[in-house]
Amino acid sequence: MRPRYLPTGAAVTATLLCAAAVGLSAWVDARLPESGAGVLSDAIGPVYAATGALLVHLRPRNSIGWLLVLTGLLGALSSTAVAYGGYGTRVADPAWPLAAVIAQAGSMAWLPAALLPATVLVAVYPSGRLPARWWRWPVGAVVSGLLVVTVLSSLSQSSYDDFASGTAPVLLPEAGWVVGAGVVAGLAIAAGTLTIWAATVLRLARARSPERQQLAWLLCVVLPLMVAIFFIPSPWVWLPLAMMVPGSILIGVVRYRLLGIVVSRALVYAALTAAVVVLYLAVATVTAAALGRTLSAVPAAVAAALIAVALGPARGRLQAAADRLVYGRRRDPVGAVTELGDRVATAEEADLLPAALGSVTAALRAPGAVVTRPGDPPTEEGGTVAMPLRVGGRDVGTLHVTERHPGEPFTAGDLRLLAALAPQVAVVVRALELAGWLERERDRVLTATHAERDRIRRDLHDGLGPSLAGIGLGVQAVQAHLDGRADDPTATLLARLKDEVDAAVGEVRRIIDGLRPQPLDDVGFVAAVRRHAEALAPSVPVRVTAEELPPLPPDVETAAYRIAQEALTNVARHAGARSADVELRARDGRLEVSVGDDGTGFGTAEADGPRPGGVGLDSMRIRAQAVGGALTVTSGPGGTRVVAGLPLEAR
Repeated sequence: MRPRYLPTGAAVTATLLCAAAVGLSAWVDARLPESGAGVLSDAIGPVYAATGALLVHLRPRNSIGWLLVLTGLLGALSSTAVAYGGYGTRVADPAWPLAAVIAQAGSMAWLPAALLPATVLVAVYPSGRLPARWWRWPVGAVVSGLLVVTVLSSLSQSSYDDFASGTAPVLLPEAGWVVGAGVVAGLAIAAGTLTIWAATVLRLARARSPERQQLAWLLCVVLPLMVAIFFIPSPWVWLPLAMMVPGSILIGVVRYRLLGIVVSRALVYAALTAAVVVLYLAVATVTAAALGRTLSAVPAAVAAALIAVALGPARGRLQAAADRLVYGRRRDPVGAVTELGDRVATAEEADLLPAALGSVTAALRAPGAVVTRPGDPPTEEGGTVAMPLRVGGRDVGTLHVTERHPGEPFTAGDLRLLAALAPQVAVVVRALELAGWLERERDRVLTATHAERDRIRRDLHDGLGPSLAGIGLGVQAVQAHLDGRADDPTATLLARLKDEVDAAVGEVRRIIDGLRPQPLDDVGFVAAVRRHAEALAPSVPVRVTAEELPPLPPDVETAAYRIAQEALTNVARHAGARSADVELRARDGRLEVSVGDDGTGFGTAEADGPRPGGVGLDSMRIRAQAVGGALTVTSGPGGTRVVAGLPLEAR
């Protein structure tokens, strides 16, 4: 424990010395009240030193704490020089001990106290280390230049006369080398400072969160401070900025997640302040021009009140916009839920869960989110918030949302927003789960259906069909054996038995032929037609053109596939065609299946006319009529086209 509290004790001692310097300055100011805001400016030293002591305690390996302590000590030395040295040489009688030495030693200590936070501290912020080895050159130039300029300035009579009376204890000769050394040191400070700031801006552009927010916040505080110190001499302008630097550093190093809150408020009030100033100046200018004189106190107050009332509604909108920019939609859970619903409503089925998770991450400004389902391997919990997903009283998974930044947990408002979004995500997860289950069940039913259909086909084709055919052959053998010797009743019975067996065989063939083709279940109607067309490619090339079709009734789909299959088979076998085409489209509530070729043709026939072409055309016509459709066949020297019009709704 000793190594941790030893540096803390040293930093606290330095803070007490700074406080003592402020007490001495206040005592002197009470007797020599000519410095105005002197005590307020002297209070910067204890503030910097106290902040540095706290950082030394919380982050003992971070050099920023010691830089702040050093800045506070230099400010305290400057305050002591002004108070002790000035009073001790000008007023006290006899003069205070070492008053002249202290006055000269601290006469220019304010310069490094003012420039160190804007140079060296910016270079090592927020880790306390230089980003790269080459940074040693600009930092070394600034430190060396400040040391030379501070020493040379302190050893001059003019600097001593600003705080004390009499002759300075130590003076440098008025030589050219002194002036040259001062100029070189000043150039080194300027070059090192410009290099540090240019490199910091480049570093800011390349940095990632949270370092980018830390750097941006410090630059937004230090840059106005430097401008105020060198261009606005009034302490009432630069003092508040100087007091903000240690606080911003403390937040950036220790509690950087609070930057979002500070930036959120800063955005709102900066926008409001700018709006008030611009509107006030505009109203004042217009009114003054109209009245021909400047505004007096009463009209000015009325104008300011009217502007404040006019900007009242804008404040809420500005605050909401700033909060949404920094934290997302935590103040508008209804809007977040609505946005999630809109994205899910327009997303494809495969993108439903990514769309829902994208809405969650956008609403919370979180870097990522993932859903794990029961039975999945456990995930890393570090830096994530887990929210259970429940639908209908059962767990469907867990929503894991990654924190915005390491070490920045979600607030209570964020968790409430996440609790409002979780049920919507759960519904999506459950819907996808049911869709997957339904798909698997459909595959299982189709597999079972295919297997049962194949079994029935095999039984009919290999079992019952041959048996009936054998019976028919037996009857035919009996008839041949009797060869007219059977009496009339026997011959009639045998003939009738032969007809019945032939009819049963035909019925078996019809049943086998009427079973739903397996390709329709495997790949669908259009793909099944394309597959059959590709199978005929060695004989005749077939081009298939298909529009987007609505869902088809099973019997219509089967009839359409069988008609296209039979028509293409006829083209390959009989047409002598060089090419063929198939067109599938939905027109006026009917499915139109058109198969054409450039073969020899066989004349022209309509659906209700003569039926050329044999059994194939009859089979297609019967299939079309069985589902309430019609078949048209047009043939000539240029080829044949078969067109089937089938209803899109089953009868």
